[in-house]
Formats: sequence, structure tokens, C-alpha cells
Amino acid sequence: MFGPYSMNKGLCCCGELTDIDSEVLRRKIELGKKVECRKCRNKRIAEEHELLELHYLGLDEEVEEW
Repeated sequence: MFGPYSMNKGLCCCGELTDIDSEVLRRKIELGKKVECRKCRNKRIAEEHELLELHYLGLDEEVEEW
């Protein structure tokens, strides 16, 4: 768990190369998930957080109606 990591390069959908642990890369590929750079990952998490906030406030139904 802690120690020397075997790092690989992964290509994000935005075109940026990112360093990623080879074991994480293998799992993402097996699960069919995308490799994300730090910027894209943070953007995705922020969007998901915003959607959850809207849902818990009961505003997601209003957004769907637009």
C-alpha cells in the first residue's frame, strides 16, 4: 500500500498526459472507466457535488423541467 509505485502515463480525454499508478490504471481499464487528469477529475467531482446538493434541496426536479 505504501512504498514505491510503478507509475505509468495515461491520456485524459482532454488530451493531457497524466501520471497514474499502474495498478490504478489496470483497474480503471478493467472497469471501463476513463483516465482523468487532475483538472478533469476535479471538474467532474464538482459537478457531481452540485447535482447532489440540488437533489437534497429538492431543486433537481425543477432543473429537469427546464
